[in-house]
Amino acid sequence: MSTRPVGRRGLFLGAGSLLATGLLAACGSEVEPPAAPPTGKELAEPTPVQTTEQLTSIVPEVNTAVVAADKALKAKKLAPRVSGSAAEFRTAAYEMIEKAEEWAEELTVPGAELLVPMTSVTAEFPRVAMALVEDSTEEGVPYFVALQQADAKSPYSAWGWAQQAVGIEMPMVANAVVGSEQVTPDSKGLVMTPQEALALYADVLTAGDDKDPEDQLAENPFQTATHERIQTEREELNAGVEWDEAATIHESFSVQSEEFAGVRTDDGGAIVMATLLSTRKVSIKDGATMRYAEENKYTKVIGKKEFTSEFIRKFGTHIALFIPSADAGGQIQPIGATQTALSATGE
Repeated sequence: MSTRPVGRRGLFLGAGSLLATGLLAACGSEVEPPAAPPTGKELAEPTPVQTTEQLTSIVPEVNTAVVAADKALKAKKLAPRVSGSAAEFRTAAYEMIEKAEEWAEELTVPGAELLVPMTSVTAEFPRVAMALVEDSTEEGVPYFVALQQADAKSPYSAWGWAQQAVGIEMPMVANAVVGSEQVTPDSKGLVMTPQEALALYADVLTAGDDKDPEDQLAENPFQTATHERIQTEREELNAGVEWDEAATIHESFSVQSEEFAGVRTDDGGAIVMATLLSTRKVSIKDGATMRYAEENKYTKVIGKKEFTSEFIRKFGTHIALFIPSADAGGQIQPIGATQTALSATGE
């Protein structure tokens, strides 16, 4: 079962302050180079606390650290450029790979090329920046990368990356030489605060559109793929099974408040990134047995193919949302997600 986001092909073009998205043309077609960045307004205080040159040097160092750690399957090689949940997710992924090498195919790696820098003018620590970077695979889909500097003596490190949602219109961001205001979880001036938007997304991922009666959340590939995957698994589990013996499957998502990054967009909205944890649980009725005819990546991790009580998988997901300004209005648009399988257990 793949945990990759929907849409393996896509292009995210940065024309200075414009984040534009669209599907790639047919294989072999040449992509037009992005337009020259606009000059932007006259520089004035406050100015960005990061520079494009600085982010240009940080991004390949993040890529180098991830590639080295993946090759050795040693999370300690991620430091100091990768931290937080990104390091925790990698540690869990390596443990999965040690039991079933197929999980190595699921590792996502942000590339070494900076496409669009998103700088902040907020000088207080921790300082936040974002970057849109290329995928490490040819014709791959770019990633939003969340970067944080804890204090003046610490380097910037990446705590998460979310792969761009293909086919979704992207917002305008400030020119990197001008920068933008850093957004906090309780920032005002938006259709809802970031923490409210993240909670809504987690609720909808958990329980469906009934949790969004006012239709404040726009359609997005990650939500669609998650719900389709669960429904497909539900149908496969219960094919030919009497209703009173049917297993139930449910995935519950929660927002991890310890990690957050956000910057204002040109129109007063915000791009925010956060971390979700989820648990997907199959509950098996008393007296029933769930079994796989053949080994798969999960059963290899667990060490058995037959379950009589429950089958549980845990995931970590880095997400990116665009939240419109209160003045502009509109729906909250999820614009990126990358999910990592963390563990599998069963009885």
